[in-house]
Amino acid sequence: MKKLLTLTAFALLLAFVGCESEVTLETPDVSYTVTDQGATLTLTWDEITDADGYYIYADGVKIDSVTTTSYDATTPAALYEVSAYAGDQESGKDQIDCGAVETASLIVYGSGDPSPDHPSGFGFNASGTATTYAVSDQSNWPYIDYWIHSVSANEQEFASPHQGGQNGFNDEVNTTKNSGLTDYDAAKICDAPGGYTAPTTINANAVYYFWIDPDNDGWGTGNDHFGKIQVLGVNGYAVTLKLAYQPIAGLRWCVVD
Repeated sequence: MKKLLTLTAFALLLAFVGCESEVTLETPDVSYTVTDQGATLTLTWDEITDADGYYIYADGVKIDSVTTTSYDATTPAALYEVSAYAGDQESGKDQIDCGAVETASLIVYGSGDPSPDHPSGFGFNASGTATTYAVSDQSNWPYIDYWIHSVSANEQEFASPHQGGQNGFNDEVNTTKNSGLTDYDAAKICDAPGGYTAPTTINANAVYYFWIDPDNDGWGTGNDHFGKIQVLGVNGYAVTLKLAYQPIAGLRWCVVD
């Protein structure tokens, strides 16, 4: 009986020692800055006590591990996560949501459409969703990021709001660029500044990058936004679009959640 008690006490001691060696790691508190003209999302966090290093995840897949407290994320993704690790233990993950906000279908009409109530303009609200606006209603003008200019009944263009009407719908100078792709999902990062124009001819099935540069002052992380547009179809003046807007200012990634 005494021997059994001794063995039980020894087992309890081992369990106690094992518990003492367990490390409870805090979850990193991750922040970010946008660099490299929007190509890189630099992640930073404070050092975690007892951590051996940090795991980096992109869209749920572990892609790297570092021993520093920063990481330059250059692979476009919808979600980045960072956790701390020590041996085989791992903390919770902090997330940076960098997914583009998608509007699955939007019908916009060229300015030559005979119905003045048909919307020829569109813009993105604070959440990143695209909304159409009739340019015949002047109260809509401040919200227009792009409009469709009719060269003819068979040729439409993406145009900047500063090019609308007699003196412009508003002062924003926004541009687009044909990506050369027809695969919407394959367009994961918009091109760097250069070659973006307004107006730009609209072609069915083409994927376009857009750059909203309200101040016309080049790339920045203040109020510049990027995204992509696929032209799902063109039927006379009616143009059907699918759009993805990157809410993080200055970031050129356009991966949809």
